[in-house]
Amino acid sequence: MSAPSGDADRLLTFEVGHAAYGLPIRDVLEVADVGRVACVPTLPIGVAGVVNHHGDALPVVSRALVFELDEASLPEPQHVLVLGDRPADTGRVGLPVDRVLGLAHAPGVVARGNELVAERRPIDGRIVHVLSTGRLLARVADAIEGAAPRGAH
Repeated sequence: MSAPSGDADRLLTFEVGHAAYGLPIRDVLEVADVGRVACVPTLPIGVAGVVNHHGDALPVVSRALVFELDEASLPEPQHVLVLGDRPADTGRVGLPVDRVLGLAHAPGVVARGNELVAERRPIDGRIVHVLSTGRLLARVADAIEGAAPRGAH
């Protein structure tokens, strides 16, 4: 399903670790408040946890892990970006961010290669690292799968 034409060229910009990032707004289901993160018994809290999101458990991945940063150097997150597939809204995941900067008009990005950052663009006087949502979600899945204990066969 294609995104509405108004969303096709818009990025939600946000900050993590003093760097500016952007995701296509069509891939962000919601910007939510940060809730209390509960641990998942099978995962280290440094990898992922869950928060109460409208009565459902929303997995929240460590931003330090996703962006390969030192957790101790990051400020407390102000928001959680809820990412997932539209229109089904299945496979949702939360990504804590330091703060949301806003919306920016930007032509569509074409991801090439394997990197999380699809391209870098000057927006509002800053270099914004435009992320590939598919690669971001794949990195999240790999991190969680890699940290999960192996079951006995």
